[in-house]
Amino acid sequence: MTSPAQTSFQAGQAAFDTENYPAAIAHLEAVVRDDCDPALLTAAYQTLIVAYTKGDRPRDALDLCKRLSQDPDRYPWAAKALTDLTRRFRQANAAALTTPPTSPPSAREQRPLPIAYAAPPEATPAVFVSGREWRNAERAKTWKKLKPPRRWKFSLRLIGTAIAFFALLRWSMLWTFALIQGVMVWGLRLAPPAWLYAEPAPVILSLLAVIFLATPWLLDLLLKQRVKAQTWGIYSLASQYPESSKLLQRLAQDHRIPLPKLLRLPIAAPVILTYGHLPRTTRLAISEGLLTCLEDEELAAILAAQMATVVHRDLGMMSGAIALLHLPFLLYEGFAWGGSWLQERIAALTQLPLQLRQGLGVALTMAAASLAALSYGCYWLWRVPLLYFSRQRHYYGDRFGAEATGNPNAMSRALLKISLAISRHIEQQESTFWLLESADLLMPVGHRQALSLGSLPDKTPFAEVLTWECVNPYRHWLALMNSHPLMGDRLYLLNRYANYWGLPPEIDLPTVIPPPQTWRQHLEKFANSYRALPILQSAVLSGLFFGIVSRSILWIIGVSADLLSDWFPLWRLIWLANARSFLDGCILIAFSLSLILWINGYFPNIRISPSRQNPRIEDLMRDPKTVPPKSYGVQLEGILLGRRGLGNWLGQDLMLKTSSGLLKLHFIAKAGPLGNLWPIPPRPVEFVGQKVTVLGWLRRGSTLWVDVDVLRSGGRQTRSGYPVWVTALAIAAALWGSWVIWQA
Repeated sequence: MTSPAQTSFQAGQAAFDTENYPAAIAHLEAVVRDDCDPALLTAAYQTLIVAYTKGDRPRDALDLCKRLSQDPDRYPWAAKALTDLTRRFRQANAAALTTPPTSPPSAREQRPLPIAYAAPPEATPAVFVSGREWRNAERAKTWKKLKPPRRWKFSLRLIGTAIAFFALLRWSMLWTFALIQGVMVWGLRLAPPAWLYAEPAPVILSLLAVIFLATPWLLDLLLKQRVKAQTWGIYSLASQYPESSKLLQRLAQDHRIPLPKLLRLPIAAPVILTYGHLPRTTRLAISEGLLTCLEDEELAAILAAQMATVVHRDLGMMSGAIALLHLPFLLYEGFAWGGSWLQERIAALTQLPLQLRQGLGVALTMAAASLAALSYGCYWLWRVPLLYFSRQRHYYGDRFGAEATGNPNAMSRALLKISLAISRHIEQQESTFWLLESADLLMPVGHRQALSLGSLPDKTPFAEVLTWECVNPYRHWLALMNSHPLMGDRLYLLNRYANYWGLPPEIDLPTVIPPPQTWRQHLEKFANSYRALPILQSAVLSGLFFGIVSRSILWIIGVSADLLSDWFPLWRLIWLANARSFLDGCILIAFSLSLILWINGYFPNIRISPSRQNPRIEDLMRDPKTVPPKSYGVQLEGILLGRRGLGNWLGQDLMLKTSSGLLKLHFIAKAGPLGNLWPIPPRPVEFVGQKVTVLGWLRRGSTLWVDVDVLRSGGRQTRSGYPVWVTALAIAAALWGSWVIWQA
């Protein structure tokens, strides 16, 4: 039977989770007045201290910590919490005494302030930050510079990314022109206009130039219209975050660049964006959610990493690309909203016959959903050339931030706390905030990698769940489509910097397994790749390898027949040396055979044992040897999260909220990803917000996800067709390859 103290604690915890701090304080004060279970009493005291702090009652939090610190045997954490709260309270008093200037500063006064940088006092270990225990490892008081990286490699990557991005835009334009030509010639029997045959490169270059020049103002307008961005002065930053303010001024002085224009975003999502095309047009946008989850020293480390893009001169290219990517993304949102609005308007036209309304509604909804899917597909496709450079620039940013502050441990904590805040925001909003996705390349942490990692229980050690990201030999191959480096890799490098300066690391991680060093090791890794990569990636690699090998053998036969035709009657085989279409056919046949051979192993029969019913997320992330093909069936129960309406018909934002964390869901229809657009209900989006049961194949790659087989809620269910689609893809590739070989 539940005791009154437990009931009050549960009510107080519920009020605390909804940020109703007065009600939480009232319930928790009632709990601590009773002589209840010591564990329950400790948890109540801990939550009450945090509620006092967040409820604008820091004096009560200090008094309670002082009283509890007098009993160190029962409350050993109270002394550390008291020290931490005392430091924060003094900073708050200092901020209250800081008076901003009464008039706007002149252009001369807006330059970096000529004040000497003094390192802030050493951080004191604390227990309470967001309910999780942190080591709060120390920072360097004096430190040597790290070995300078090879800047020419960074420059080559930047140039290569720009060329690949332009080439993909050009290919997209040519493919679109060819599609329009085919529709006009074969469907409408019309002559296409001359501009459809023109070279699109000048138009693309002109568009890119205009967007590049207007990038700061375009993104300013977007943030002001969508999230009500506000200008934030350096004096306001200094009053609340003195170390961060001094750091920005010092970096501006050291590198002879102007201070960035600061913007404050009044949103709960933890967002920080740096954009512009020149140092003088740089903007630094920081959200309230990010400021809430970070301490001053952690914010300083993140700001230093953001300023690395200005110092390294890669800001313009990435900012322009993000501005361009917002065009298809905003079109995707607009078509999705417009389709939902049309549905409501047509349903309100009661004067029309029911069948006409239904037919018109389905037609317009399908058109809007198709346009939304096409726009989202362009956004997703155009990101691909930017992913490799995005991952590399975050490594450089982490290094720059650690060296600028001498505090790699604060950088580690900041990355993890941002992951926690992103996951918490997704859970509270029950969907992914649009800015977390549209501008994820500029974010320090990606929303996909933060989903499961940030939702783990507070007592889960990060070192255990990040082991896979340090020791799995195929981790980098499995992260090719990631916008950010693996969190384990980043934290390991930050630990290396800490060790170089004689500091204990924030998180103890295993030694990273290095990449292959010799050609033999590379070949062995490639030969075993089919055991580690997802089925489509493995089939593509095997198709290319065996197709090229087959084509090479045929070419050798053709050349040999040509050389030996004077002595042997082999002239009929000479044509094999010039049959280039054979290459395409061999690749397609090898791709098809690979899919057929591996499909049963990739999608085993789902047999649910007791250990596979609602497993804990942290247990699923601990095995460092897990790869996507080594999957097994699971049954999970929870709340289905994601966007509602037409914007999620493709299933791109489906997540499951379980009792142990959040999990990404992949739902593929029998006709492939676009099969979800067909008007065959029920779609997964119709179950969003409901309690569901999911049966599927659990897979571990750079992130954790489930390939859904059955999604059930109440008496309704929907079944995916991923194995069916893979089989159909294999048959189509085989038929296409056979036709190409026949035509050769």
